[in-house]
Amino acid sequence: MKIFVGTILAILIFAGTSCQIAVNVEKEKEAILAVLEEENAAMLAMDKERVFALHVKDDLETRLELGEYGYNTYSGWDEVSGLLGDALGGDGKLVGSNAVNRKENMIIKVTGNTAWLTFDNIWEWTTDGTTGGYSNIQVTFLEKIKGEWKISFAAYYSKTLPNP
Repeated sequence: MKIFVGTILAILIFAGTSCQIAVNVEKEKEAILAVLEEENAAMLAMDKERVFALHVKDDLETRLELGEYGYNTYSGWDEVSGLLGDALGGDGKLVGSNAVNRKENMIIKVTGNTAWLTFDNIWEWTTDGTTGGYSNIQVTFLEKIKGEWKISFAAYYSKTLPNP
């Protein structure tokens, strides 16, 4: 009887560990990149609702900004949405004209329903014939909720662009 119970238990353990749902990492990376592209497009369009739709919107959502003068931490959706709303509540333009955003040196790690990524986040634009811009290192965590990737944490470490 002990052998029978032991055999059944071993089969159940083996079946339980071998039946984990396989994650198609490349497909998930493509979906995550689509979220980043949508965030850029929504920011350039100054579309607050589109930007907000990309976020988890819970009490643990966090944004950290490290810059020349120190850092600011925004904790919880109320603070993060306030920050984003202020940035998107301007005169209808993010910066200058012909604004473009590039993401370089990207690293993405997908682990089931969570992912993190880091990259160089580069913004450039033209104002009165002069090219401007800034660059930062971005670290972002995402969660997959009801089949959709949502941003739950973003940190930005400022760095300057070299003068052309």
